[in-house]
Amino acid sequence: MSVTPVTLRIREPLAGLPSPPTDVAHPLYCLVCDERSAWSIAAAQEAERLGIRVARTSGDITDFWFTDLSLRWQTAPAAIAGVTAHGPLFCLERFGWDHGLRVVFRGTHRALDSGHVEHVIDGPFPTIATAHTDLAGTDWPSHLARLLSSCRAALDTSSTTVRGALPDGERLDAGDALVSWVIAPKVVRV
Repeated sequence: MSVTPVTLRIREPLAGLPSPPTDVAHPLYCLVCDERSAWSIAAAQEAERLGIRVARTSGDITDFWFTDLSLRWQTAPAAIAGVTAHGPLFCLERFGWDHGLRVVFRGTHRALDSGHVEHVIDGPFPTIATAHTDLAGTDWPSHLARLLSSCRAALDTSSTTVRGALPDGERLDAGDALVSWVIAPKVVRV
């Protein structure tokens, strides 16, 4: 069975007519959670509260790929998000390429010696613009789930770094990191 890649195409507006909307959210098929991380679990709990299906893993996405996502992507490409280690993102990003999907949002969330969390995020400008306030507080995993679920399909991208606080009493080894991401159809201008 042959699958045709899906790409969102944004046409140039005719003179005097409004531009088509490019800032609609990618509807998510699911959010991938790494159950080895309390941060990922907190994001997954918020995603479930928002009505988003959660695929739980322990770092190995093999079962999820073969019994779920590969079958879904054979039918039609669908956007997915995750809060995982780098390995699962690497594999899913490569699999997504065969279905016309790309990483459209990426965040790295790293514990610092100072007791803070550094969030380095890159993605659609409308999504990134809302991140500063949301990721600075101690409840950032819940805000991250909402950010991923509202990731916009946009041509303009941006990057930023936000330093946030860890919840009281929570200590992590400096360098502990997670990656948040959205894999979705890419947006191109025609």
